[in-house]
Amino acid sequence: MAVAPAANGGLASAIEDESVTQRANIALYGATGAGKSTLLNAIFGESFAETGVGEPVTSATQMFTNEAGTLAIYDGAGLELGDKSPVRDLRRRISRNRRGDDDALIHVAWYCVNSKTDRLEQGQRQVIQEVARRGIPVVLVLTKVSVRDGVVDPAAVALADAIEAMGLPIVTGRPVVTAAVDDAFNGTGRYGLEALLDVTYGVVPEAQRIALAAAQKIDLAIKARYARSWIAGAVAFAGGVGATPIPVADAVVLVPAQAAMMAKIAGVYGISKEKAATLVGTSTAAAAMGGKLAASSLVKLVPGVGSVISAGVAATITGVVGESWRATAERVFTGKIDLDDAQQVADLADMFTGYVKAGKGAERVPDVTP
Repeated sequence: MAVAPAANGGLASAIEDESVTQRANIALYGATGAGKSTLLNAIFGESFAETGVGEPVTSATQMFTNEAGTLAIYDGAGLELGDKSPVRDLRRRISRNRRGDDDALIHVAWYCVNSKTDRLEQGQRQVIQEVARRGIPVVLVLTKVSVRDGVVDPAAVALADAIEAMGLPIVTGRPVVTAAVDDAFNGTGRYGLEALLDVTYGVVPEAQRIALAAAQKIDLAIKARYARSWIAGAVAFAGGVGATPIPVADAVVLVPAQAAMMAKIAGVYGISKEKAATLVGTSTAAAAMGGKLAASSLVKLVPGVGSVISAGVAATITGVVGESWRATAERVFTGKIDLDDAQQVADLADMFTGYVKAGKGAERVPDVTP
């Protein structure tokens, strides 16, 4: 990172402390052919597990994690009726957690049932009850549902009704109906994936909710919501710093809070800590003039800032930096920028600087003038 040594320490510390560090652990159960891998790939946008047709493609319980470290999937392979090995594995993980192994804790279980089977067997019900007895919320997911013009196949609705009537210990008491892939024959798209995430958000702890929001690839709105909540917090902090007006030259005091905000935003858009550190450093350095950081240089980029930073000015600077960075991180997330391409990373820094110069998001900054 091409930043001054004193600022570099503040940036590195802030990024390490404030990146999304918690991990959401999901246990995935269901019989072979239930569409577990396809569901994962649809929601998380990566090949967490191979997909196949007609035969199981995983032979044992495995753990898959994303690059940013915000999600782990414990795939119980194909949970066949009467096969107790995934439940034994679950018991071992809970035991490890009780010994202080936090990474072993399962925060939620998704039990997948192929809607085309038209039934839920007794053995499947027993597994759901066993998992729930262990204190893990179970979301029952009906997969491979046919949907046309927003109308769910009546057979799938009837199956969901029948399962609801069983009174199983599942979240909301009713299955979540999903279609994880586009249906080219019927001309229909995916269905129910956002609903599945919403149900899951409702039962996991807040830290894991943020991690899950960071890992998922289908809902930009929740990413923006978390990002803007952190921007609001940083804006409030900056307003407090500027309660007693300070010279522009002393604006470096805002850097750690702004770097922390940028690191959190990068995390919720699925950018790993290491890449976030590089991007934050590169982008703030690109915004500097004369080769030095820097907050004062960022200050000078924001339209309308004079020689003294008041509460309102400090808040505006931080809000503009935050929204500019959020927009930049979103472009990375949506694949418009390849972080493995050095030229594109350089272009990203220029883009961020351009957003700051334009005062992006200034209208979102609340008035914090005393």
